[in-house]
Amino acid sequence: MRFSRILILGALAVGVLAQFRPDISRVWNDKDVETLEMPLAQRDRSPRHMSEAEYYKLKPRVIYRSYPAYVTGKEPPGYLESLTQKEPEVAFDPSKLHTKEDWIRAGKIVFESENTFFPVANLRPGGLTLPASATGWVSSDGTIRGSIPRRRYYIRKKGVLETGNNSCAGCHTRLMPDGSLVLGAQANFPNGFLQPPATDASEESAKALLDTHWARNGAPWIELREAFDKAIRAMAPVTGEFPEVIMRQGTSAMSPPRIPSLIGIADIRYLDATGLVRHRNMGDLMRYAILNEGLDTAAHYGDFQPGTTGFSQEEGTRFSDEQLYALGVYLYSLKPPPNPNPMNAAARHGRTIFQREGCIGCHTPPFYTNNKLTPAVGFQVPDDLAKSPDVMKISVGTDPTLALKTRRGTGFYKVPSLRGVWFRSAFGHGGQATSLEEWLDPARHNQDYVPHGFHRGPGPILGHPFGLKLNATDKADLIAFLKTL
Repeated sequence: MRFSRILILGALAVGVLAQFRPDISRVWNDKDVETLEMPLAQRDRSPRHMSEAEYYKLKPRVIYRSYPAYVTGKEPPGYLESLTQKEPEVAFDPSKLHTKEDWIRAGKIVFESENTFFPVANLRPGGLTLPASATGWVSSDGTIRGSIPRRRYYIRKKGVLETGNNSCAGCHTRLMPDGSLVLGAQANFPNGFLQPPATDASEESAKALLDTHWARNGAPWIELREAFDKAIRAMAPVTGEFPEVIMRQGTSAMSPPRIPSLIGIADIRYLDATGLVRHRNMGDLMRYAILNEGLDTAAHYGDFQPGTTGFSQEEGTRFSDEQLYALGVYLYSLKPPPNPNPMNAAARHGRTIFQREGCIGCHTPPFYTNNKLTPAVGFQVPDDLAKSPDVMKISVGTDPTLALKTRRGTGFYKVPSLRGVWFRSAFGHGGQATSLEEWLDPARHNQDYVPHGFHRGPGPILGHPFGLKLNATDKADLIAFLKTL
């Protein structure tokens, strides 16, 4: 009898220990927001975000269940009509989350859910058409895999079918060569890119498109509106051939950043290529999600405010703190896919080269970054920042546009982690090199060089001269080692 009581008490103790107690406080609070970001290169234009009181007046959004879309010829008869008969179903309910695994699964829902919606006008049964290069994103039953923008259906009101855009997964899901999808990785779906107004567009529609681009990327203290519009009109259209690069709001239409991998983000101390956001704890990551889903467009940059609604076309919506917490728990849980690259003799020799050439100074194990900031060419580091142990004294000479001429420009670039380079591409903060082989090719410094990755014209991939003088064998072995990380 006593033994039975011990077993019961032990089971209860295990049950208590298994309970996951989330620590959810007010995410968008004035104290933490005040110190969240590094100052911009031009300090008087550093963003001033909405206050805690203003933020919590906004209505939290509800995350509804979504439904798959089919490619052309695979959609079951009557599928779209059947969706219009369904009632809305809430997909995220924090009252049902009890264990850490529950919160991780719920975080995946937040990660994959869109937050900007578009009515499906004139329902056309039959399926959707994907680019020819996107065949790997289609399942055997014809459903479209992954959270690809506007390729799932949402029901938020009975009888109204919508598609969506702007999920985290849209930019952080990667199709691997074996056909698997890696959530949290650098995206490679062949989406379109920034497009100038069509030559035959009406002046009204052209102005509307230019207004949108200005709200996303305008920085009047760097470039006048007239010059910005002229540059956009003069650009050649760029299609989805550079899927790992995105014109994230607040960056540059001419020099957009590469998409990062979120796998291992718990170990990274600065977020964004320019180190804009400090990452001191999960709360900072949650605040970063708020900004990157659109709240930064409602900030004031001196006397300039890019937009007013913040998150989407639906004014008065925001993440709930529970949704953000689940997202943070999920992102911290992400693991890389199994690495097929062996630590063989060549890789072991490459590790020796990595140490001999001093790579270890900036790309320090075990995270393969020292988590520091390096100044961009031409940036005079302010005295107070120069005293920080996180600020390096040297510049690696990369193109300074993103760091100095955008709304995310701090004057710095962060030292990126080399973990997972084997399943990534688009190297350099602008994604101009498609491979490690190209990144370590001295020809990329030539003035007439044409990058294999994102570019709007010929020209060198500047900076980071380290490793360019290695002989062919040492270079191949160094790459072999890097691919094991």
